[in-house]
Amino acid sequence: QDQQKRCCAHPCRSVDARARGSGDPAVLAMGNTQQAATPGLCCCKHDGGGSGKEITGKDRQHQFVVQKVADMRPGFVQEDVAVLARKARVGAHLILNMDINKTVMMTDAATGKTTEVVVNEVLASTSWGRAKVDGGWSLQVPTPSVSRPAAAPGDAPYVSYTEWVSTTSPGPAHKKKRAKLQGEFTKPDNPGDKLRDVADRMVSNLMLPDGSEMKLIPAFFELLLRLKRENRSFTVCFRTFGEDLSSVARELTQFCEGKHPVYPGVCMDGTDGDVDYRLIPGCKERYGTFHRDADSGMSLVMGTVDQPGEGEFKDAKDRSMNFYNSYRDVEVKRGYDSVKEYLGQRCAIPGSLGLRDHYPFWFKNGMTSAAGKVFFFDPSNTSGQHALFFDDNLGLEELYIVQPVSVRDPHRRFWPTYLFQTHLCKAEPLESIADPEYFVKHVQRMEEGCERRLKARARLKRLVTSAKWVGRLGKELGQDPNEAWGRGPREDVEPYDPWLVLRRRKSSITTTFCPAESEARTY
Repeated sequence: QDQQKRCCAHPCRSVDARARGSGDPAVLAMGNTQQAATPGLCCCKHDGGGSGKEITGKDRQHQFVVQKVADMRPGFVQEDVAVLARKARVGAHLILNMDINKTVMMTDAATGKTTEVVVNEVLASTSWGRAKVDGGWSLQVPTPSVSRPAAAPGDAPYVSYTEWVSTTSPGPAHKKKRAKLQGEFTKPDNPGDKLRDVADRMVSNLMLPDGSEMKLIPAFFELLLRLKRENRSFTVCFRTFGEDLSSVARELTQFCEGKHPVYPGVCMDGTDGDVDYRLIPGCKERYGTFHRDADSGMSLVMGTVDQPGEGEFKDAKDRSMNFYNSYRDVEVKRGYDSVKEYLGQRCAIPGSLGLRDHYPFWFKNGMTSAAGKVFFFDPSNTSGQHALFFDDNLGLEELYIVQPVSVRDPHRRFWPTYLFQTHLCKAEPLESIADPEYFVKHVQRMEEGCERRLKARARLKRLVTSAKWVGRLGKELGQDPNEAWGRGPREDVEPYDPWLVLRRRKSSITTTFCPAESEARTY
């Protein structure tokens, strides 16, 4: 590394370790050449020792790559050849949109919720029973589950403890009571005390060796490690309405630099010549916030996560885009097209992003999908990208919190069941805490679903083309189209529902998505 940082007398010998793994699109465009560089080589025709010895053969080809990068990206800091000559990536470029609270992080500093409290809330929403005659709630299914168990014929359906609490203590006035009951669900003399062992195991999975709490769950780190081992190209984009990006950034940086106590020695900070996945607070290329209103539409401000009317700026009088006029080192994208184009380019670059979505707009519009976290995706097979979104608050019939937008057809509304096969995953903390491979499995599931859909689309296109020609031939021969296919009309065929095994109803899970404003902010 010392050798790589030294400069020779030639002007082009300017190697900056900070540029390593920057994920610059120009570098990536040229980065599919096999590594074949000698440490200390100057990026011009001289060697790193200033001896004046010329580089020949393949090294000269790498020099051409370096020069092309400089031409494409003026001001680009010259990097050593080994960094530019990366191996070819495998598969489509993944864009991983990750919600934070109860998706990749099981603590909440804003509300003071510890890991134990969050685990109790998770179990409260996945434990099933019935209301007792005396007004209490009784656990009747010994094992927690994400889906509502089927009741015996004639019996009342099971309800989760969270549903029972929301029914018996509704409204903002009982917010603290609901939080207390759910946060203490498995403690002694509480309705879920029989599940205390389950809660203890879940909490232990989220603890560091010194007994302190992990911020990001192991399943998320395991996903990053798997993708790196498989040499995948991917971008991680954290999405939140809250102010928890700084907590994510600290632990992610610790992990990427190999300093995480559970994952020592990991190298994802770019020092190995690969991509730098650290999330740097305040970095204009990696941090930003949405702003949405009826007047100015959608905007994106990169370089800050401050929002007028939120957090320390909750008393701001001007809540329009004029709020950012006094911000100097920010980059502003105004309008839907500008935001879409910028995020399309930025998310195509491997690395990490932290974006704060605009809670006031979502809340003002009734907390519906049409005003939720905007999710740009390309369902075609020509983009070379596959965008995914993980969020624990996704609804099964109404997405609520995410607004999916196809870059090919922005005005099209998508059926949730359709997107859950290929682009969306309702994160289930009950499963992700217990299974370190949780996110790995769901990424694989959605990639396989996307591949099946693209193959089915191509097959359907071939069939339609065949039917068109057979029908035309039948007309020329004076035949009925059914006869041209060799069969007549069938009246004995029962209707076929291709979505039957895939469709999930909202009644199959805990249904309490009706939070007060102060509760919804943590989403």
